[in-house]
Amino acid sequence: MDNQEIYDLYVLQSKNVRRLKKVQKSLVKDINFYLQKNDDFQVEIKTKLLALLYCTISEAQFIQILHTPSGFSYAEITQIKNQRSITESWKLMIDLAMDKVGDWRNNADLNGRRNKLHEIIKTYIEEPHGIRNKIAHGQWIHALNSNNTKENEEITQKINSLNVVSLTIWAEVHQYLALIIRDLIQSPQIGHHNNYWVNLVELEQYLQKSANWTIEKRKERLQKKQMKTAPNKKAPKRGGTQRRP
Repeated sequence: MDNQEIYDLYVLQSKNVRRLKKVQKSLVKDINFYLQKNDDFQVEIKTKLLALLYCTISEAQFIQILHTPSGFSYAEITQIKNQRSITESWKLMIDLAMDKVGDWRNNADLNGRRNKLHEIIKTYIEEPHGIRNKIAHGQWIHALNSNNTKENEEITQKINSLNVVSLTIWAEVHQYLALIIRDLIQSPQIGHHNNYWVNLVELEQYLQKSANWTIEKRKERLQKKQMKTAPNKKAPKRGGTQRRP
């Protein structure tokens, strides 16, 4: 691929990402609707689909960021894509991008930044993809071990704990991660240094703010909102006879 082809792919993938985010917004709206209705079955279906979509958006953004114009060479892009897993590809993308900033292996500050990004990848990309793979392979309620010989109780619990609140937090964290990495690739000497701590502080503030968010609180809030917006029934007039419907 030459630079123009890399740019063209970036444009195409950007359109994919924008459309997927619209789908995400629609699914969240559906889940909120069914939470109001106490329809647990529909909430479960939509939540599992939202979890699958989260990983789909993650992979779409990975390809988008990887082909950021004036970023990686075609040889670097190929090297990153050829890793054994999507998680390893994300990590190598960060390491190669950090190489453009400086010698992160021998610089404590840069090494700390690199390790922080790797931690985010483990929590918000590697672990969700593990859950996604189980659901995508038909393990909708009960996860199996890698040999499909017995239940993996830990992942079963994670699958059944999925909810729109935690998935919303995942999605927001992923956007901060994308911003940081894009700055790292596009402008390693200026944009990265100017924006890294700003984005990281905002991310940490968001995680603190959302730490007490729960699905129970969201459901309660939505149902109260529904009660407030529900049309008031007119009281029957006093006196006289009431016509039966």
